[in-house]
Amino acid sequence: MEKTYTPHAIEQQWYETWEKGGYFSPSGSGENPYCIMIPPPNVTGSLHMGHGFNNTVMDLLTRYHRMKGHDTLWQPGTDHAGIATQMVVERQLAAEGRTRHDLGRDAFIDKVWEWKDQSGGAITQQLRRLGSSLDWQHERFTMDEGLSEAVKEVFVKLHEEGLIYRGKRLVNWDPKLHTAVSDLEVLSAEESGYMWHMRYPLADGSGHLVVATTRPETMLGDAAVAVHPGDERYAHLVGQQVKLPFTDRLIPIIADDYVDPAFGTGCVKITPAHDFNDYAVWRNHRDESAIAALPNGGLINIFTIDAAIIGSDDQHGELIPAEFHG
Repeated sequence: MEKTYTPHAIEQQWYETWEKGGYFSPSGSGENPYCIMIPPPNVTGSLHMGHGFNNTVMDLLTRYHRMKGHDTLWQPGTDHAGIATQMVVERQLAAEGRTRHDLGRDAFIDKVWEWKDQSGGAITQQLRRLGSSLDWQHERFTMDEGLSEAVKEVFVKLHEEGLIYRGKRLVNWDPKLHTAVSDLEVLSAEESGYMWHMRYPLADGSGHLVVATTRPETMLGDAAVAVHPGDERYAHLVGQQVKLPFTDRLIPIIADDYVDPAFGTGCVKITPAHDFNDYAVWRNHRDESAIAALPNGGLINIFTIDAAIIGSDDQHGELIPAEFHG
């Protein structure tokens, strides 16, 4: 016997023996059923220490119930990981000098499935290396046809019960991948920037408001200028209008508690199509006539899917001066 135990030589052999012998399959007795569905790891990467920990806990519980003679199933599976998987495959194509548009939709999806089989297989092998007593005969993938049909059924049921509804909401948009990105996939970081002070002329020509902003690039999509309702400096101006610089568009001055009167000038530009906070302010005021009368009810998108400034709008004409297009 070796002085030092080296498990690598026997781990694979014994796991294959257990798997082929059906030791991890349910007894089929139906008595005292116990089942765990593994939180499916993403096919985009490798298992990490967190996976190792929670799989150990699940394996412990599964083996405990199995040894008690319960009808036990620990079901394995992997998650398609949506955007993350698409990004990995697109990077591979980019290294070959190609894009998904060169392949077309169907061929690109075939490429994604090909990569899933490769990467997902690596992850399931890692689970086997951990000794996880999973029943691989019941392995599933989140995009399997049966699971997709189940998701559709539940979705329709929740919609019929009024728990799911369709509405407009801002999303994180990736101008390169041309897709929405989950909030969970976004990493926010603070950056040093500049505070720009810009004059918005009052519509009656009596003066102007100075608006302080760190986002001058979205100014052409402004729907209002907001001040705090308790700010006496601007109380007499609430309800009036200002001219949006570089355009002839008139936008209202509104009062909202969101504004910090001590920050900047106390006047905040509201660009609801390009800022989550501004969108929340817009929702509070969208029924006011001055905002409802604006193009798209004030929800003015100024960017194309490639993050370039849009041109003319079929419904509202030239919202943005031609010199800013593109």
